[in-house]
Amino acid sequence: MATIAEVMLNLPKIFKPEKAKGWNRVILFDLDGEEPSKWTLTIEHGQAVIEAGNSKTPKLTVNGHSEHVIQMFTGEVPPMKLVNAKLVRMKGPLMDSMAFSGLWNIPKK
Repeated sequence: MATIAEVMLNLPKIFKPEKAKGWNRVILFDLDGEEPSKWTLTIEHGQAVIEAGNSKTPKLTVNGHSEHVIQMFTGEVPPMKLVNAKLVRMKGPLMDSMAFSGLWNIPKK
């Protein structure tokens, strides 16, 4: 299985900028589990930049175990299945949570 660092650093590569037109946000991944860590994702002007740590004030926070976030972004488990089971939680505006799920070209397994 991939590490959380590998998955997080890959996010800009699977980002779909056409789905984020006019959507500028800071998103914090605050993860526990096997690889506890914090990651700041900045989406601005159609670009996604990820950095380790909590460097900016987030508009949306994603919480969960690192292993579930790995499963979500590698396509091992459908994202909505993890969200519905409350294994991955999003805190922030509902519209931002809904928009977030469409920003990624997640592989199908």
